[in-house]
Amino acid sequence: MIRSYDAHIYYPLNKREAAQALRNKAETELQGVKVYSLVDRNVGPHPMPMFELQFLPAKHYEVVTWLLANRGELPVLVHENTGDDIRDHSVGALWMGKVLELDFSKLSP
Repeated sequence: MIRSYDAHIYYPLNKREAAQALRNKAETELQGVKVYSLVDRNVGPHPMPMFELQFLPAKHYEVVTWLLANRGELPVLVHENTGDDIRDHSVGALWMGKVLELDFSKLSP
């Protein structure tokens, strides 16, 4: 069962200002969505800096269409949260832009 979704918006450090602007816009425009701070390093399975949005299934269409319209060139991973991290980040994943290689060794089923 899908409990929620995460969206990871990736950025190279030389695009940090664009990522911060997108994050700020998300915080203003996406009501009922948790917007996290930028993380300027690789964390968990994620291969580059990113920030995260977390939202309930009822917000999926709104958030995905918002990201499609606003992400620019930044790669985005949207994934389900079912409790099976490996499945959620692979079969339960939707990519926008460049698909990045995740480090699945840092996830648990």
